[in-house]
Amino acid sequence: MSEDKLISETMPPPADDSLHLDKSAAMESNTTAQETHPDEDGASPARDERHWDQTSKKVVVHNVLKFIRSNEIHKMTSAWTNNTDIVIVKTKKPPKENWIKVTLQDDEMVDKFIKLINEGGAGGKPLCNARGGIMFAKRATEMDVRDTNERKRKERDNDHVNDRDAKRSHLVKVLSVDEVRDAITPLWRKHYTDQLSEKTKEMVNKCSKNIVKEIKRKFRTLEHEAKRGHRKASTVYKWVEAKRAISVEQTVPSPQIYEYRNKCEFTCGYRHVQVQGEESVDKDTLVDGCGDAKDTTFDSEPEEIHKDPESNNDNAYNTIKKIPAAGFLAQGWQGGVYSPHCLQNVPDWACAIADILNEYLPTSPMTPYDSKVHRGFFRSFTIRCSLRTRECMVIVLHAPAKGGVGAKEDGSDDYSDVFEAEKERLVGMLTKDVLAAPKRDFPEGHVRAVRDDGSEGIRVTSIYFQEYEGLSQPGPDHPVQHVYGKTCLEERLGQCTFQISPGAFFQTNTEGAEKLYGIVVDRIREVTQDPKQTLLFDVCCGTGTIGLTCLKEGVVGKLVGVDIAEPAILDAKVNATKNGFSNDDNSSMDDKDSFLTRFIASPAEKVLAEEMKSIARNTPVVAVVDPARDGLHGTVVQTLRKNDKIERLVYVSCNPTGTLVRDAAMLCAPPTKKYPGRPFMPVLAQPVDMFPLTSHCEMVMTFDRMSEEEYEKYHGTD
Repeated sequence: MSEDKLISETMPPPADDSLHLDKSAAMESNTTAQETHPDEDGASPARDERHWDQTSKKVVVHNVLKFIRSNEIHKMTSAWTNNTDIVIVKTKKPPKENWIKVTLQDDEMVDKFIKLINEGGAGGKPLCNARGGIMFAKRATEMDVRDTNERKRKERDNDHVNDRDAKRSHLVKVLSVDEVRDAITPLWRKHYTDQLSEKTKEMVNKCSKNIVKEIKRKFRTLEHEAKRGHRKASTVYKWVEAKRAISVEQTVPSPQIYEYRNKCEFTCGYRHVQVQGEESVDKDTLVDGCGDAKDTTFDSEPEEIHKDPESNNDNAYNTIKKIPAAGFLAQGWQGGVYSPHCLQNVPDWACAIADILNEYLPTSPMTPYDSKVHRGFFRSFTIRCSLRTRECMVIVLHAPAKGGVGAKEDGSDDYSDVFEAEKERLVGMLTKDVLAAPKRDFPEGHVRAVRDDGSEGIRVTSIYFQEYEGLSQPGPDHPVQHVYGKTCLEERLGQCTFQISPGAFFQTNTEGAEKLYGIVVDRIREVTQDPKQTLLFDVCCGTGTIGLTCLKEGVVGKLVGVDIAEPAILDAKVNATKNGFSNDDNSSMDDKDSFLTRFIASPAEKVLAEEMKSIARNTPVVAVVDPARDGLHGTVVQTLRKNDKIERLVYVSCNPTGTLVRDAAMLCAPPTKKYPGRPFMPVLAQPVDMFPLTSHCEMVMTFDRMSEEEYEKYHGTD
């Protein structure tokens, strides 16, 4: 399974940190803060208070001491308000930060308190902290995490630098095309054989060896418990002590090294265009992220002045113009979005759609979504394409037209009046013509393969809009609005045809997926003596690609698929029919001898145990698990271990150096009360390069159940 389950290969996404708060705001919401007064409403003092939820009674005081004890906070704030009628009802001071938030008794005290901090010192000067640093206060509602100058103010007060340098000290660099490639496709400079060799070594050192280390650690833990008399002693398994406990094969190469992706996700943000100069900026010279001179005739966001990070001249500054655009995040949110045209793993059709989006966005009144303040409209654009069926789907993720979580109170970011017209305009631009061949910016010496795969003449055949008001990313079941063309995308993979809906997962490298699934088929064929009677449990089955491929190849005769995403399960049921494996009643398993396929939309940990119980006693069973990057739920591991019918387990991992290590150790460790049953042992590890030019790699690890004789040798008959 690919890293697209995480969002995109190009930008490892943000889990909870997808809020993209700045350091100060993140510390306030995620760190246990020092509080000296109870909340007014009696709520827990550790409740989450993000910057868009401030009330009119709150004030932020900057440049207090970073390290201060809780009892000293009360003394400090009491000294501020001594001999005044200002009443502070609560304070919040994050550890290691030089600001404090105070909540006043009523709104009328706010202006008085701000004036007290900013002008209450000798001669009308601001108050100072204990070390003589100048403090300043602002309403909490006025504090914007994008305000770089204010966030750098503490450096000016503490380090006594001049005003101009303090305002311009934030280093912003517009990356060159080589730097963009280094960030998103870090192995692009290496020959492909060297890439494969590097990935094989990583699978040995960071996957197989770590699995063995983790299993040995579990044995040591059990040994300590045995010495305390809590359990019987366990002997380390012979295979664990072997020099090469897990055999790792050479990485299987991708059939296609360049332009292999069938899915891209472009973030909507701002492209940074740089005006170079010294004190007086030459407005005629604009440089974009590709190093090319740009015309100045465009609409843009206001200019930002930044110190030139590559100049030794103290008077050298860059003016950064921000233009609405769609692309990849090569250096985080503050660095802007970059065009995909220089990336060798991105195909022409994706770049052609990026060109259309980048023509549309600067002319739209609806702005890119700012994840730091949760304001704006366009969030991202997901594009899927099948060159084999010549179909292309675009999914537009956006905030509510009336405004997102951080909508302005004056309604200036309410796009309700223009939303329908702008949606129609964008659909028209995307569907007007065949996708034009874009001008690419490949590295010197790059030779494009001559391909006859239908990559020319692609049209957008399906468009969805998806409204989402949440703070991170919508789940696979989040509703979508179909606005144009077909409702699904079709893809051919091997001998099968698959329907893919907007929320369903599908491998991002079609030809690579055929290699991957071929390996899974071979591993199952090795142990199926009676394929027609063999049942395959496909855990995290998605649209049914692995299970239906195994049925089509004739290595199993029955299939039960489980996945948490309901759209994927609906696709899987359709795909079963498309490929000749439909049932008279696909929702029932009452006739255990005649059903072909059964797909269940549920977390695997909730249904797997019951489904295992319903299997006929003499039915041979094999299992395939293909989880997301989070790996298997502990209950799923428990169920797989307890069910002795499963003699072979094939684990397809998109996170082989992380969750596969954890899950493999639990599958192969000695039995415990939580994880009983005969353990598995890894018999083969096969890396598959699904993502050339990047550091990512898939792993197909095959596990066989320890025999009853060997189990009795180590653990007796109890």
